[in-house]
Amino acid sequence: MALIDEDGNIFGVVNVVDALVILMVLAVVVAGAALVLGSGDEPAADDESESGPDGESETRYVTLDLGDQPDYVAERLDNGTTATVAGTGEQVTLSDVYVTAPPPNGPQEALVRAEVDGLASTENDRDVFRVGSEPLHLGESLRLDLGWYTTNGTVTAVDADDDTLGIEPTTTTATVSLSNVDPSVADHLSENMTETAHGETVVTVTAVERDPATVVAETEDGELYETEHPQNEDVTLTVELETTERTGEAGVYFRGDRLTAGSSIAFDLESTTVSGTVTELE
Repeated sequence: MALIDEDGNIFGVVNVVDALVILMVLAVVVAGAALVLGSGDEPAADDESESGPDGESETRYVTLDLGDQPDYVAERLDNGTTATVAGTGEQVTLSDVYVTAPPPNGPQEALVRAEVDGLASTENDRDVFRVGSEPLHLGESLRLDLGWYTTNGTVTAVDADDDTLGIEPTTTTATVSLSNVDPSVADHLSENMTETAHGETVVTVTAVERDPATVVAETEDGELYETEHPQNEDVTLTVELETTERTGEAGVYFRGDRLTAGSSIAFDLESTTVSGTVTELE
């Protein structure tokens, strides 16, 4: 028997055209089945992408500069205070807190070190530490939710070792010059006056010197000369300041700023507020 007869039937049973249609239908069915079955085998890759970046769980110690903070916040920041990183739910614990003495009528600065849990990995030969899904970089802002208050902190260090901020208290004697002071103000300045912050003494006056202030006058011929001010005084204060030293940094700091000869400084001394220029440090 011929494979295809004169009527176009295969083995005299199935028409060639009909056979081609059947084969096409079968091909579509097989392809659809493969697509359906294959889609059930692939979610593993999607699941990996949804599970977050790879890495090992680690605790890093992050230094955060919280900047200026009002009194009611600074007074409640303490070692052991807990917070969450806003947007991630990751909990952090403040392991070291430093708050500067506030300037007269101004806010103080806060610097904290926090224990932060995240994922550590190596990407492109670089150490990457992620909090939530985002890598933590120096200079970035991290928002802390303390429950009763939220604040932003700038990341200044990320360390693997549990260490302190490296800020040590010290005492510095400074000579401060106050120029052209009204006598009514100078009369209020005396030895043993102090400035306090959060119940701690940060400034103690150990000596006060008063001299007539000088002014520049002009003669009838247009020549300039110095003469004593008829009323005002120049006052020199010797003060003991509660300062700090920072690991790896030269000099001393007062209220968070580096203190040098020529620095402007202000004191809130009980009954009066004065400002002057540092002329000497011991």
